[in-house]
Amino acid sequence: MAQSAVIHEDYFFKTFISYFEGNPVRFQLNKITGEIKISADDTARCLGFDTLNDLLSSDGGLDAISHFKKHNPDKPTFGDTQSGAMFQSVTM
Repeated sequence: MAQSAVIHEDYFFKTFISYFEGNPVRFQLNKITGEIKISADDTARCLGFDTLNDLLSSDGGLDAISHFKKHNPDKPTFGDTQSGAMFQSVTM
């Protein structure tokens, strides 16, 4: 991963952009909690899909969700930051 650059900052968040094999990937740092999130759509594009929806509609995406649910039966697939969900909401 190449060096990152800050593309937005406010009181709560600092958003960075970096590149993986030429694809932009945005990261968001919560300045209060120190938690870092990665843009799901950007991640899907790095894996060869146009959108997160395309990834989740694929056999590989469904296999990843099944694996997560098998090893984390008490956690939701989608949820907020504190839920421990595989996919958490993030504003970028």
